[in-house]
Amino acid sequence: DRTKEQGSQGEPLFLEVSTTLKAMSKPNIVCIGGRYGLGSKEFTPNMVLSVYENLKKDTPKPRFTVGIIDDVTHLSLPVGDWLNVLPKGTTECMFYGLGSDGTVGANKSAVKMIAMGTELYAQAYFEYDA
Repeated sequence: DRTKEQGSQGEPLFLEVSTTLKAMSKPNIVCIGGRYGLGSKEFTPNMVLSVYENLKKDTPKPRFTVGIIDDVTHLSLPVGDWLNVLPKGTTECMFYGLGSDGTVGANKSAVKMIAMGTELYAQAYFEYDA
């Protein structure tokens, strides 16, 4: 979950899944729960790998945090080096804008021109922060 529920026994998704497994009498399925994306951090492929590496252990951490160093509860999973998961030959572009100066609209137009005016596929993701 991308949330921290103070005082709860777990985050909302973990509680729903573990309750469902118990209701279905599936005690042999290991259910773990963790937090990601705290502090507006992105959830990257190397963080996903660290979650799976935790699952492979004989005794995985049942609760964890990934992407930040949790120096209060010490539940952080170690995150390895950056993983490049893009297919060979992929071209990436990163556009920056300040907001309220027209750059967001201009960047959206640029992506549309690339998609419609070339043989390339285009996908855009816009992130806004205050």
